[in-house]
Amino acid sequence: MAYSVKSMITYRAIPSNDNESMKRLDSIYRDELWRRCMEDIECTEIQRIYCRHDFTHLMEVARIAYVFSLEEALEIPKDVIYAAALLHDIGRSKEYTDGIPHDEAGAKIAEEILKRSSYTEEELEAIIAAVSGHRGHSETKEAGGLIGELTYVIKRADKESRLCFICDARDTCKWPNNKKNKNITY
Repeated sequence: MAYSVKSMITYRAIPSNDNESMKRLDSIYRDELWRRCMEDIECTEIQRIYCRHDFTHLMEVARIAYVFSLEEALEIPKDVIYAAALLHDIGRSKEYTDGIPHDEAGAKIAEEILKRSSYTEEELEAIIAAVSGHRGHSETKEAGGLIGELTYVIKRADKESRLCFICDARDTCKWPNNKKNKNITY
């Protein structure tokens, strides 16, 4: 099998899935504030018939975003993608209880959690930008750099992770039909 020079360089730039490369991600998962926010989201969405924002959703977004990153030869570290995915909906309970948009609330919560991790300033800034920008008005891949690329893959993965075509609530969902996923994509 032939590899292009670019794909070989990109492959080496992305950290392997070993214990060392994922320790920073583990610090988010084990963070007391992150866990409390996830419990709050679960409690506020217990009666929700539409897409839930649980751990399964976060991991689906992480995996799909990582696939997009690999397919497009973006040099985003795997644990940075997963960190942004684990944090992208963390402000949901604040939206339900206080009316603060979840991307705005989530950026503040994410910053607090990330300060206790060992992500670099550039990575921290990119993860927070992806959390605050995953809903719409955000950087694009074309903007370049870690911020634009990370926001792009998280936003795209968040939308494409939804299984609208098998959802029991698809007929009453607020998403317009042209935005619903009508078949398997990733």
